[in-house]
Amino acid sequence: MDKLEFKAFFYAIGDYSRFSILSSLIGRDLNVSEIVDATGIEQSNVSHHLHCLLNCGFVNAKRNGNERIYSINKEVKQTISSIIGYVDAYKKQIISCNVANKSYISRVIK
Repeated sequence: MDKLEFKAFFYAIGDYSRFSILSSLIGRDLNVSEIVDATGIEQSNVSHHLHCLLNCGFVNAKRNGNERIYSINKEVKQTISSIIGYVDAYKKQIISCNVANKSYISRVIK
């Protein structure tokens, strides 16, 4: 893996909205309206993020009449589930990480 691939991967899943969309697809396949309801993200933003996730191969889409049904890629599902489990188990350590706090968290959480 080179630097570009690494950065592109983490850019795609590192955005909280895209991560929320992926998380919502773990349980079942959803259409855009259902993703909006599950995540609270505006429909136009969901569509934008789905475009990125589709291009990266993280989600799949199939037509069902006039709507598209989105599903999470099997390998990505395992990865996202593992990340959620890790963050839940180590959230205190993650939040209290001085390096992350100085370089990122302090800019994001206000």
